[in-house]
Amino acid sequence: MESITCFQGAKTLVQLAGKRGEGLSNLKVQKLLYFANMIYIGEYGRDNPLVQENFLTWEYGPAIDILYRRLKDYDRTSVKMEAFDDIVSIMDEKTLKPVKPDFESHVRHLKDAYDRWGHFNPYKLIGISHWSEGAWRRTKDKGESVISNSLIKEEFDARYLYD
Repeated sequence: MESITCFQGAKTLVQLAGKRGEGLSNLKVQKLLYFANMIYIGEYGRDNPLVQENFLTWEYGPAIDILYRRLKDYDRTSVKMEAFDDIVSIMDEKTLKPVKPDFESHVRHLKDAYDRWGHFNPYKLIGISHWSEGAWRRTKDKGESVISNSLIKEEFDARYLYD
C-alpha cells in the first residue's frame, strides 16, 4: 500500500472540516494527521504508514516540520483550502469520496481520525498525544526527535487493540 504526502492528508482533513462547517488550526491538523497515521499503521503495519513523512517530537506533540512551515501563518486560525492549491486531492470535496480506489483506505482512516478526535480542543489533543506510554513520550524520553513507526504501532496496540 502506498503512502500519501502529509500535504494530501492535511488537505483531506481541512476538506472534511470545511464540509462540516468547522475549521482546523495548524495544531489540530498535525494531531489529527498523527492519529490517522497511528490507526493506519495499526491496521497495515509499521512498514505501511499513512503519510510518507516522519513525525517529530515537538513540544506540543507529534508534528511534521514541512507541514508546520506550510501552515504556520494560520497560527490558531482555521487553515484555508488555498494552503493546498498546489496539492493533488485524494478526496472529492463535494462527495467526500476518494478520487480513485487506491485512496479508499487513506480517506477512510482520515475520516475515522476526524470523527473520533476532531471535536476535541487543541489542549485535549496535546494531552492525548503526550500519553505517558505513547510513541511521542517514549521517543522524547530517549532524547530522540524522530518518532519511529514501530513505536507508533506499539502505541496503537496498547491503546486500541482491545477496544
